[in-house]
Amino acid sequence: MFAVGCLFVAAALAAASAADIGAARVVSLPAVPDRHGFAGAFAGVHNGNLVAGGGTNFPDGVRPWNGGKKVWHDRVFALAPANRARWREIGRLPMPNAYGVSLTIAEGVLMIGGGDADRNFSEVWLMTLERGTLAFRPLPALPTPLAQMAGAAVGRFVHVSGGIERPDAISASARQYRLDLDAIEKGWQAMPPMPAPGRILAIAASDGDAFYVFGGCSLAPDRANRPSRTYLRDAWRFSAGTWTRLADLPTTLAAAASPAPVFDRSVYVISGDDGTQIDLPSPADHKGFSRAVLRYDTITNVWHQAGQLELPAAVTLPTAPWKDGFVCFNGEVRPGVRTTQVFLLHRAR
Repeated sequence: MFAVGCLFVAAALAAASAADIGAARVVSLPAVPDRHGFAGAFAGVHNGNLVAGGGTNFPDGVRPWNGGKKVWHDRVFALAPANRARWREIGRLPMPNAYGVSLTIAEGVLMIGGGDADRNFSEVWLMTLERGTLAFRPLPALPTPLAQMAGAAVGRFVHVSGGIERPDAISASARQYRLDLDAIEKGWQAMPPMPAPGRILAIAASDGDAFYVFGGCSLAPDRANRPSRTYLRDAWRFSAGTWTRLADLPTTLAAAASPAPVFDRSVYVISGDDGTQIDLPSPADHKGFSRAVLRYDTITNVWHQAGQLELPAAVTLPTAPWKDGFVCFNGEVRPGVRTTQVFLLHRAR
C-alpha cells in the first residue's frame, strides 16, 4: 500500500454539511529523498509516473537572513505506479530551474519559464519518461522570460498570466499568453491582459471550460527601489476571449498550490500566504502558512471554507493530477524552510 498515513480535511462552515462544502481527503505519499525538500519545483505525470524536479532550497541549513545561500536545483525524481513505496532519482533538468509553471498534458509534462538566481527563462520544455528514460524536447519559447506566473491548461490550450521578467523586477506583468497544443507551430499568442494589477504568485485553475486566476501579489518599488508586495484577493475567469471578475477570495492569498485542484466544478485552494506576517520583527518569528482549504464553486460563484490541513502547510508548490486526485509536491513551510512531504488530495466521497 503506497499510503503512509491518512489525514482528513474536515467540514468547517456552520450550518452546512460536508457534502455542501465538499470536504477533501489527504493521503500521504513517500517523502522525496532529499534532506530539505524543494520550493518552486516542477511536477507532472507521464505514462502513469509521477515526475518532479528542480526547485530551490538552502542546503547548508542556514536561513537566508543569517547568511544562508539559496540554491537552484536540476535533480529529477520519479514515483512509479508499479513501485509506489519510494522515489528514485532519474536524471537532470536542462538547467537548474524553479518558480515556473508545470502542467500535465497527454504528451508529457510541460515546464514553462521559471528562472535561477541570475535570470528568468523564456524556454518551454516537454518532459517525458518512456521506459525509464527521461527526455526533454524544446517547445516554442514564451515571448518574454517569466517566473512566478500562473498557468493552467483549458483543454488543448495552455494559458499563462502574470509573473516577472527578471528576478529583481519591481513590477509584475498583467499579460496573458496562450499556446494551442494542436498548432504548436503558431507559438504563444498574446491574449487580452487581465484588467487588474499585474501580479506574481497567483493561483491558477481550469475547469475544462475556462482559465481562472485567484489572488497573488502586485509589486511596486519601495523607498530603496526594491520590490514591495501588496497581497491581493480578487478572482478572475477568462473564457471566450473575455475576463470576468468573480467573488473575491475570503482573504488575501498568494503562492497556494497551483494549478489548484478541481473536482466536480469546484476549485480547491490549498494553503497559501495571506500576508499577515510580512511585518514581523524577524522572519524567524514566522508561525507558518495558512492551513485553510478553500472551495470555490464555479457554478454559484461562492467561496466556502473546506477545512484545515492537518500537516504542515506549504506554499510555492506544484500540483499534478494522479490517480483520482491531485498530488501536492514539497514547498516552503516557513521562510527559508522547505518540506519533503508529498500528499495526494482526493474529493471525499
